[in-house]
Amino acid sequence: MAVSDLNTELPPSDTKHLIGCWVMAVLGAMPFAIQPFFLGVMTESLGLTSQQVGLLASADILGVVVASFSGFWWSKRFRHQALIRVASVAMMIGYLGLLFTDTFDSVLLLRFIAGVLGHGIAFSLGTALLCRASHPDRAIAVSVVTQIGFSSLMLLVLPKVLMGTGIEAVYFSLVAIILVLLPLLKLTNDSFSTDTESATRASINPLIIWLLIALVCYQLGLSAIWAFIESIGRDRHISLEQMGLMLAIILPVSMIGSIFASLLNLRIGRVTPVVIATTAGAAGLIILANTATVAILAAGFLLHQIAWNFGIAFVYGAIAEVSGESGSEILAPGSQSLGTAMGPILAGILASTINLEAVIWVSIFGMIAGSLILFFTREAHSPRS
Repeated sequence: MAVSDLNTELPPSDTKHLIGCWVMAVLGAMPFAIQPFFLGVMTESLGLTSQQVGLLASADILGVVVASFSGFWWSKRFRHQALIRVASVAMMIGYLGLLFTDTFDSVLLLRFIAGVLGHGIAFSLGTALLCRASHPDRAIAVSVVTQIGFSSLMLLVLPKVLMGTGIEAVYFSLVAIILVLLPLLKLTNDSFSTDTESATRASINPLIIWLLIALVCYQLGLSAIWAFIESIGRDRHISLEQMGLMLAIILPVSMIGSIFASLLNLRIGRVTPVVIATTAGAAGLIILANTATVAILAAGFLLHQIAWNFGIAFVYGAIAEVSGESGSEILAPGSQSLGTAMGPILAGILASTINLEAVIWVSIFGMIAGSLILFFTREAHSPRS
């Protein structure tokens, strides 16, 4: 794998490159996209406890964290197409390997390895390249839309595949999806600078650390409730198929948040949209916590999903603004994934020691903490004229 020679950003008109990045991010986020279904199936087949569900939910995601936080090294040394080939093979092996694993420990290890070498490289590289677009807030918003669309389709189809054939067909279907989308990944171009002495010595703005922490917290606002929404539904006597149908309806509608963010762009800055998203998202979760009916539960979860999807693009935009030419944006996918991993673990512990509703408060406090950090650092990442 040779080192790339390009050291400039891509022109904003390179639509093919953006398509490749969006597809790469979709494949990288696949474990999170199908998580409620996957965890539900694993819980029934392996008899998992709440704490084990939290650990399994975090396995792939922790792999993404490792891949992203080491991205300063690999992103500037290897050609993107070579990295894409490695990631694609690792993702396919990660799903095919489930055919031969039947214990919690073996599944946990397999998913972690697939997370590091497969989904981690794909999600980190694709998202970091989107942060280099001329309008990163908008590029990330579109990326969220594509991920939601993919997730809603999978949550609608996979339960039907499972009921009609079996879990083996589900694994083969996921591998087939990777193979079908693989040609689109070849549309991406190398746009990270080479590993020159100046690139190696590039410093990270200390403020980036705070913004990455804000991203971790804001992601907690999604991951805790997302990992346990199926368990909450089951606690209210909602079947796995009903939950799949509910999520398949909610997720496409929740694209409204990301679509609105892409249209709004930076007209009211970055902090105000995140504060609005946090307020609305917390309201939706409180509704969810205080209902036992399917319709109201769905309404509360939908409000939360729309709000969260609206705010996330602006959190990424703040990081891209402060990152400048340092390449620090490669750390953002890992920070988001760290929040994704921490949410289920923390929520699983609290669900086991307190009650299942505790996961809802993890999500609420996570979004609040993230928005507070963005508010207090607003001068540094306000949009430049």
